[in-house]
Amino acid sequence: MPVKKKKSGSEARLIEHIEKTFRFPGDRRLLLGPGDDCAVLRHGSGRDLVITTDEMVEGTHYLARFATPEDIARKLTRINLSDLASMGDVAPVSCVVGAGLRKDTAKDFAPRFMRALKAEALRFGISIAGGNLAGARENHFYMTVWGETGRGKIITRYGAKPGDLLFNIGPLGLSAAGLEILMGGSAQEKKKFPALVRAFWLPEPMLAAGAALGRAGLATAMLDNSDGLARSAAIIAEQSRCRVLVSPGEGACTKELRAYAALKKKPWRYYAVNGGEDYGLVFTAGSRNLEKIKRLLPAVTVVGRVEKGSGSEIENFDGKVKNFEHF
Repeated sequence: MPVKKKKSGSEARLIEHIEKTFRFPGDRRLLLGPGDDCAVLRHGSGRDLVITTDEMVEGTHYLARFATPEDIARKLTRINLSDLASMGDVAPVSCVVGAGLRKDTAKDFAPRFMRALKAEALRFGISIAGGNLAGARENHFYMTVWGETGRGKIITRYGAKPGDLLFNIGPLGLSAAGLEILMGGSAQEKKKFPALVRAFWLPEPMLAAGAALGRAGLATAMLDNSDGLARSAAIIAEQSRCRVLVSPGEGACTKELRAYAALKKKPWRYYAVNGGEDYGLVFTAGSRNLEKIKRLLPAVTVVGRVEKGSGSEIENFDGKVKNFEHF
């Protein structure tokens, strides 16, 4: 299963150590291991197995005071499927789910969680094959989901090239603004900006867009935008060994985010650049394919470019760039 690079400092060093430790060159079935959104294993003739796992931990990914069992089940499913979408032409198949629950968890919590989980599974066409349940000091929930590749090639984080453009499809900054409202917003703000709160709890995995890019063979590198545009660009720069310049234009901002940012007297790019958990797709592709990509995905926006060199930089942004953290 993949280990994802998300933070700087000690966590990043630990992940680097994990990637170096868990290498199995003798396993020819393991086509892609730690370091990307998903692991890929040779599964059979014409099909590869794509596997990922993610979790939601109380106090880290959400706070109990604004989370319902249904919220958690829906988001848990969607953030895992988002990883599959980032790999290209992948069809979700099944999953296993586990949870650790405190003794004082309400009796109706588990049944409500399971009903919502099944509804999500049916919505996205997957089965729930099993899982695990344990007692815990804090509530936490995890899922491992797998899918099968189609005709298109797997898209990794490693293929960006100088001259490519940086694209985004999906929301930018909405989830971060929604979390801000949930954490300390007024009742009026919650009523005025429901789309932002919804973006935090109900991200839409971009499965169709990812599959379309995989079948068309247009994207050179791709990942799902779980840690913010700045961090996504930094990951592509690091793993593709190139320099990524990020410059989101006005078309990357929704009316709701623009209005909320104005209310808070912050630039909308503050949310779009730093905010995490949008779960759209950030990808690179050759500039010569710009029109093809726009025809394939009309909602796509160009948010930067790739050059020779190393590292990443945010253009047209006066605020401080920071790594996304939940709480």
